[in-house]
Amino acid sequence: MFSRQTNVDRPTDAPRAARRLATASKQGPEDARRANRSLLLRALHHGGPTSRADLAKLTGLTPASVSSVVRDLLDQELVEELGTRTAGGVGKPATLVGIRPDSRYVVCLDLSEPDQFLAALVDLTGKVVVRRSYARNERTGRRAETLVKRICDELVADADRPLLGIGVASPGIVDDHGTVTTAAHLGWSDLDLKARLSAGVSVPVHVVNDANAAALAELVFGAGEAQNLILVRVDEGVGAGLVLGGALFTGNRSAAGEIGHVVIDEHGEPCACGKRGCLETVVSEPLLGKRLGADGADEADVLGHAGGRLGVALSTVLGALDISDVVLSGPASVTSETFRNAARDEIAARTMPNIADRLLVRPSTFGFDDVLIGAAALVLDRELGIH
Repeated sequence: MFSRQTNVDRPTDAPRAARRLATASKQGPEDARRANRSLLLRALHHGGPTSRADLAKLTGLTPASVSSVVRDLLDQELVEELGTRTAGGVGKPATLVGIRPDSRYVVCLDLSEPDQFLAALVDLTGKVVVRRSYARNERTGRRAETLVKRICDELVADADRPLLGIGVASPGIVDDHGTVTTAAHLGWSDLDLKARLSAGVSVPVHVVNDANAAALAELVFGAGEAQNLILVRVDEGVGAGLVLGGALFTGNRSAAGEIGHVVIDEHGEPCACGKRGCLETVVSEPLLGKRLGADGADEADVLGHAGGRLGVALSTVLGALDISDVVLSGPASVTSETFRNAARDEIAARTMPNIADRLLVRPSTFGFDDVLIGAAALVLDRELGIH
């Protein structure tokens, strides 16, 4: 699971603590082996090719445990030996071990775009190997679900490598079990998408909210140390993915980051939710496109106003959580310097200097592919423990 909570056990929490201890005591050798495998794969994913001896130092595992797990990973072709290290040290040169990028593919779907569904085969390093797009043609409800199922079937059939799993990024609220609780733009409500897709394939299926997927892409594949960030995803609506302490935070009901219906102007435009002045009435992709395309529109004014309104909505969240890394995901208008600067200026004006002075408002590392790559990151975490 991505969401992690830290609780302090009080006297009244003794039964809960006892249950946790009982669960831990039931873990057998296979659980320990799985945990060790994840530990080694994470070290190789983030650190690159490494010798067995250095893996033991990095992970704290015994040399015998490292050798045993590496042997299993070699048998499964998840890792490969990459020759000897040529520089430094004395004695016999150490053989380097690294993740084999093309040993598995992940089928990834991005359902967040207004006019099309995107799909890809992605390798273990986050590289897009095959890319497809499918016209949505305003499909909603069962018709949209049928199209998603067809896309999965086609990508599974076309894969020329073993599949690690299928990752689907959907707009709306998605719970930890893969049910789309609500996705208004797709006409979905309480749709157990994971179960529906799993019925026709022989590989694991995982489903996540699109903004959370884009945040996972930064966490798992990003170049920086993305331990605390908020990623704002702008498409038909507006949502955010929160990474806190190196883990995705989804909240009590999987609705963390649902900022699109935060009211920023109570006298503003009517919103589809029934309120007035929601963030989505100012910042969503269709509305920005319409305003930028209007006769006499001033691009700097349109983007500056929208970016500023987003900054207003984010300032309280950033101040409360002490986050200074803001990532913007969406069309070029949203990732533009004008939009980003307007958001940054508004946040800086409304937060304490210790946040404003460190504030970075940046475009997504992976641009248009961030949701697809995030869907792959989800599968890598759930199946291999890489995060």
